[in-house]
Amino acid sequence: MQSRFTHNARGEINQLPCVFAAALRQRCAVCALARSDSGALLCTQPLARAACASLHGTLRDKARFALGLRNDPLSGRTSNSDELKLQCGGLGGLRAQLDSEALSVDVQRLLERLRAGGLQDIAWEPLLRSIGLWRLDR
Repeated sequence: MQSRFTHNARGEINQLPCVFAAALRQRCAVCALARSDSGALLCTQPLARAACASLHGTLRDKARFALGLRNDPLSGRTSNSDELKLQCGGLGGLRAQLDSEALSVDVQRLLERLRAGGLQDIAWEPLLRSIGLWRLDR
């Protein structure tokens, strides 16, 4: 049975997986646009998903050293623990810089703040430290 939350205006189900599903499942972050359908987290907004994919790619590229990736970071798969470090540590580091008054990491709110200022204003050293230091046992 398909969830009513993942249907678009034409009634078709949105099949785009949430980019930050690992962080949402781990409860490191929240997102109002993510919906669960048969156990999968799906994004209800294609444009927002594209912005998340761009952010994820940038984080992954910048975090190569922190994650110990020697090859092209976008071509290979990362381990589940590295993906959690990237997503939870990266989003947490962005929250610390862009939205420190927020009670939780809200992916959509971070994207709105990034649209206003852009990634060029991000201090990458503390953000990469946040990725490298993130641990599952927090």
